[in-house]
Amino acid sequence: MNAEQKSTDAAAPDRPINREPYQQAYYPPVPTRFTKYMRTSIFWQLVRFVVINWKIGRLMLSSHR
Repeated sequence: MNAEQKSTDAAAPDRPINREPYQQAYYPPVPTRFTKYMRTSIFWQLVRFVVINWKIGRLMLSSHR
């Protein structure tokens, strides 16, 4: 060990050293088949559209009373 490594190690003894920068934890998760289906299904998008608009409509009606 040289002097630089000793001073760095002494400053942060409890900090882990990252020796593997390309671990799986660094990449985003891959969506499952079900998630992909829910994102691309026209039927599900229509259902969500109706539900969200229903909630917005109720909110607007309750604010005008």
